[in-house]
Parts: sequence; structure tokens; C-alpha cells
Amino acid sequence: MSPSIENYESQQKRTAQEVGSKVEILKKHIHKAKVFLYELRLFIRENHFESDKDEIHFFKNVKPKICADLTFYSEQLEYEVLKPNSSISVQKQYVKSVLKKLESHKRKNIVFYKYYKQKGTVLDHIYFLRGNEQLELFNVSLIPSLDPEFFTSHCLLASQVLSYDLLTEFYKKELLNFKKIESGHFNTSVESSIDWNINWTASKTDLIELIYALKVSGAIDGGVGNINQISKVLSELFNVELGNFYKTYSEIKNRSKDRTKFLNKLVQSLQAKLDYDDSL
Repeated sequence: MSPSIENYESQQKRTAQEVGSKVEILKKHIHKAKVFLYELRLFIRENHFESDKDEIHFFKNVKPKICADLTFYSEQLEYEVLKPNSSISVQKQYVKSVLKKLESHKRKNIVFYKYYKQKGTVLDHIYFLRGNEQLELFNVSLIPSLDPEFFTSHCLLASQVLSYDLLTEFYKKELLNFKKIESGHFNTSVESSIDWNINWTASKTDLIELIYALKVSGAIDGGVGNINQISKVLSELFNVELGNFYKTYSEIKNRSKDRTKFLNKLVQSLQAKLDYDDSL
């Protein structure tokens, strides 16, 4: 019977809920990922894929997911052990330097990164079928997968794409925690169950347009709230620096047409969603 990835994921979820230090929990996560990779390797060695499609799926999706977990937990463990026991400012610089290295690593492989994230398929027969070892391999020191039966030219690179996303999210959350501590809005004695890692992905001008609309409509504190306070709260919530929002508001006022461009877009998007749901 093929090792169950659903069972593996359930085990990792249970581990995350266990009581213990971060280091202890991370070591358990790492052990489970290593054991499951070993089980997968044995299964692949003793069984044949029914088709190229099945082989591509395994080396494009299944194995990279587990390898990404292993990298993610290992990097977190290294961070817990090596992070500076110093001021918040020093810790922030440390995390930013790690993020910079991750981004540099991504840029070196940006063509494949885009291919994988955009769910490309045209080169899958080259990237994810065994036997193309002549292509340049992506070096992953944590995972010594040189068994020709258990790697393709790009399966480890695919795992790096996945682990990049996991790690950047983790480190950005760390930076957000530092920011909350500095502002006095973070209680370090109580671990919140809320995932605060949400980011504003529209433009800063769009957010400022929304802030003013919430203010003047009375949607926040009956309209008597201070615009500066509202901007600060939403800026921290969405992890975005708004800069001189008074100047941006002036630019919004000076638009020659469609001065509520973002608000109109919100209305149109919601209306389209409602219309679509009605058609089902």
C-alpha cells in the first residue's frame, strides 16, 4: 500500500498541537517528514508508476511537498537556535537578512519559479520524469536525495519553490510580531489563535481611499474616530506603510474623473460575485 500523504499531514497537525518547547516540536516535525520520505523512497523503489502522468504527479507535487516541509521545519529550528538574543531592532535586521537571502535564491531560479507557480505543464516531461539528470540540479544540502530512482532534475527545485513561500510567510509574521511588540500592541504572555499574517495587496492609494470612506460613512466609531488612528490601525493590520496619506488623499481629490475608483471596483466585484452565485 502506498504511504498516505493524508495520514502524514494528520500526524503533522497533531504534532503542532502538542505541548512542548518550539525546539522539541520542530524536531518532531522534522523526524516525521524524514520518516515519510524514507517510506516513499522504499515504495518507489519496490513499485512502478502506471504511467508517465503518475510519475510526473509524484515528483512535481507529492515529493516536493514533503521535502518543502522538511526544509521549512529545519530552517525554523535553525532560526530558533541561532537568532540573536538581543534587542528587537537587532532581531529585525537578522530576519530581514534571511529574507533577503531567500529572495536572492528565488531570483536565481525565477524562470522555473514562475513556471511552477503558474502551474506550467509543457516541460513536465523534462523536469519531472527520471532520466534527465544531465540538466542542472538545484542544490539542497538538507535533502541528500541522490538515489536516481528517487529524484528528477527539478523535483528538489520544486520543493524550494514551496519552502520559499512557507519561509517568507513565517519570517514576515516574525517581523509583524516585532512591530506589534515595539508598538505595545502585542501580548507576549498570551499566544493568540488568530493568524495575523494578512497583507494588503492592492495599492496604498486604494487603502487610503477605503480608509476615508470608512471614516466619513460613520462605519468606524460613528464617524468620530481620528483618521490618523484609523490609518495606523489598518496599516498595522495589513502590514503596509501608508506614508503621507494626507498627500495621497489630496491626489485622490484632484482626480479628473472616477474619484472613487477603488470603491467602485469593490462594488462591481461584489455585484459580479452575487450575480454568479445567483446563476448556480
